[in-house]
Amino acid sequence: MLTRIGKFEIIRLLGQGAMGEVYLGRDPGIGREVAIKTIRPALIGVDLGGDVRDRFAREAKAAGLLHHPNVVTVFEFGTDGDLLYLVMEYVPGDDLAVLMARDELNPSDLLEILAQVCEGLAQAHKHGIIHRDIKPTNVMVQREDGEVRAKVMDFGVAKLSGGDMTQTGQVVGTLAYMAPEYLRTGRAEPASDLFSVGVMLHEGLSGEKPFRGGTTGAMVYTIIHDEPRPLEGTVFEGVSPSVKALSSRLLAKDPTTRFASAAEAAKALRAAKNPTWIAPLDDATVALPSHTGSRRGAATLTSKPRRPWGLVSLGLGLFVAMGAGLWWLRRSPVVHLPAVSNHINDLVLDEAASQLDAHPEHALKLAQEIIDATPDSVPVDPDAYALKIAALYKMNLLELLETAANEARDRKVSGQEMLKNAKLRSMLDHEKTRKKLSPALRERLLKGL
Repeated sequence: MLTRIGKFEIIRLLGQGAMGEVYLGRDPGIGREVAIKTIRPALIGVDLGGDVRDRFAREAKAAGLLHHPNVVTVFEFGTDGDLLYLVMEYVPGDDLAVLMARDELNPSDLLEILAQVCEGLAQAHKHGIIHRDIKPTNVMVQREDGEVRAKVMDFGVAKLSGGDMTQTGQVVGTLAYMAPEYLRTGRAEPASDLFSVGVMLHEGLSGEKPFRGGTTGAMVYTIIHDEPRPLEGTVFEGVSPSVKALSSRLLAKDPTTRFASAAEAAKALRAAKNPTWIAPLDDATVALPSHTGSRRGAATLTSKPRRPWGLVSLGLGLFVAMGAGLWWLRRSPVVHLPAVSNHINDLVLDEAASQLDAHPEHALKLAQEIIDATPDSVPVDPDAYALKIAALYKMNLLELLETAANEARDRKVSGQEMLKNAKLRSMLDHEKTRKKLSPALRERLLKGL
């Protein structure tokens, strides 16, 4: 193990991941204990969905601009030989994911932690910084004299106002915590961070994420279109039942119907610790499902209407005559396909191709369902993976795109057959000038995996 990084003495290893290690260190000048985050030298210069050096520098710059009790303080950013390192405040304790897994938080403590997270985010938003990866593992929690103290960390994918460290519209972060508008447009805003807080609130109270999907396509579709899983009344023990309304508001599809600011959200979360507190009428009703049977509710008044499904226009009788039955339910979050039928596959994939430009999330979902409905013993239609990759590119989910390419290769899908797909060819033509992908991945796709 290393004994020194820069001027800092290494005490012990705190943890390690795919990109590097985190050490407990000591500043010999003042005796202060610090956390030192490093990047493995072998990874420097490797494209991992974004330049590694820039991502590390972004974290230093973003966190370095902030001085707040609920944001981990960054002291220094430097190099030691070919090692990049970031020196930050050492926070003894556990991250929120660990506490959730151990079921160690009561609802009141969870609300206080998330209120403090919002206060840290309010400071970031004030400086034009959007975190874009708010999730339990990026929230450190410590207890002091019986009180909880939360600190937001890891600004590695943060968006800085006026910065040029990321490509415009590139979606980065963790899918389960991404806001619908971020998935649709690739543009994050302060309200996008608040949606992530809403996911953590739901997860911390119920033990389950509000949106689930067995596949990438299903998850993306569910986050954009479906209502969150309902919260049971038993999860509000010791706090206000209005927490349900706060959760719905934070998870609203329309970002304008969430809280006006992170500071406002913090006040509401802290107020909800009082069991007798009742949210104001507008807070309690906005973003809740309407009573008309619509699954979109008041939160999506400005959302685009569902597009008319081309498959439905073919007529239900066609599917009955084919023996396939009613396999598509327009409002179902998961599509169940019958046994593989090349004719039905062609119809579904034609529909996916027609929706790719205007509604890439629909195209992704349809392509994914064809893939999932194909047994391992049967070759997957190359058009399914071609459209999946094109949809992920359209949505700027570039890290997931590489995973899809690897999956297609593993399932022995012919790359040359995929290249015959017009939408994939169009995507690759676009890529020649945009250059959003890593050179290695671009070359792979151009050569047919």
